[in-house]
Amino acid sequence: MTDSGTRSHETARLDHCMKCGATTVENNVYFCRGQRIRVYLKCAKCGSYVARYTLSGYTSDEPYESLLHEMRISRLTSGKSALHMVEEFGEDVQKEFEHVLELIASQEDQRRMEKIIEEDFPEGLG
Repeated sequence: MTDSGTRSHETARLDHCMKCGATTVENNVYFCRGQRIRVYLKCAKCGSYVARYTLSGYTSDEPYESLLHEMRISRLTSGKSALHMVEEFGEDVQKEFEHVLELIASQEDQRRMEKIIEEDFPEGLG
């Protein structure tokens, strides 16, 4: 999202099971030292493999913990500025989450995930 609150191009989509069409998935997280964390999605309805994602970052429902991990390498001048950064980070994550849900509800992209990535991210994901 840009500072003005608009995006030049954006889209959102739920993961759909290619076997049964369900949108309920289970995230199965694979950790292997020396490799990026991988998430394998399994359909919660029929049990089929849906997709695999490779993580480059992670933010939980407690965004302050995620931000603190990011801030480890830099020192802040005061506790007050650290608190301010944590609050802003949490608000940004929540706002973007709500924005994505609104996009999906109002205009979910019907293209397959592979097509969205191919057409909208020709330079790659990383």
